[in-house]
Amino acid sequence: MAGYTPTDLANQALDAVIWPAVLGDIEDGSDEARICLRAYRQCRMQLLRAVHWNFARKSAGLDLLADASGNTPNVGTIVPNPWFCYEYAYPVDCLKARFLPWNLQSQANVIPQGNIVPPNGNSPLVTGIGNQPLLGQRIVPAKFTVETDFNYQPPPQQDPTVDFPGISPAGRTVICTNVRNATLVYTTDVQYPQLWDPLFRAAFVAYLASEIAGPIWAKTDPKFGLGQRNMQIAVVKEKVMQARITDGNEGVYSSDIAVDWMRTRHTGGSWRGWGWGGGWTGQGDGPGVWGFSWDSMPLAGGSAF
Repeated sequence: MAGYTPTDLANQALDAVIWPAVLGDIEDGSDEARICLRAYRQCRMQLLRAVHWNFARKSAGLDLLADASGNTPNVGTIVPNPWFCYEYAYPVDCLKARFLPWNLQSQANVIPQGNIVPPNGNSPLVTGIGNQPLLGQRIVPAKFTVETDFNYQPPPQQDPTVDFPGISPAGRTVICTNVRNATLVYTTDVQYPQLWDPLFRAAFVAYLASEIAGPIWAKTDPKFGLGQRNMQIAVVKEKVMQARITDGNEGVYSSDIAVDWMRTRHTGGSWRGWGWGGGWTGQGDGPGVWGFSWDSMPLAGGSAF
């Protein structure tokens, strides 16, 4: 179907900057194709992070790497942040972690081969952890951190020299939290254009056009290329703002997400339930975040919004 392949989208971006050539394939090796190909992936990934797109939302169980309590056999016990009990591998298809549910009904059961669930899995290791709510209760976000750990190497099937998010020869990106059998809600890297929201496709074409306008026209008419870039930047801003409004109208959000001024009230102070211990709520132990908002949108020429 026209408009649903990377080549179609690249040609639409070329049309937007009024470039006369048409690509037969985005990998055909022409100058235009190489320029489009260099910008294509980065534009897709950044645009996915700029809005909490509904089509890119994914919930998945996390692979356990370490249990600081030592109650889970066949995993490590070293967790980088001492305020958290569990360390999980960062999903390889995750572009942006949104939030980590505390009381999701169906907790994760994705545990690496050779691991076993701790004995008496219905009993929480810490008061308030692991309790299963009644049906219909709201999903409450738990604190978590995203950081790099050098203690645990990626599994053999994940080549660290290949571009996997969160995987490198030196270390790997991990998620630390106090939630047992955790599930993460995140933005996944949706690579197939036929799955994209129409508003995302329109914004992507304009974003790609703004990135290629300068290089495309550099040899023949750089001033014209600069003008086309600025026009497409205006289109991107409008599309993304519309998408953020749509996200707010269509999304379902919990009122239990803590706001900044409430979090600030519990920083510093005694370890006995206030300050860095933060355990008085049963779910706020230690520093961390309850979730991430979307990214600001960087655009050609140094502008962002």
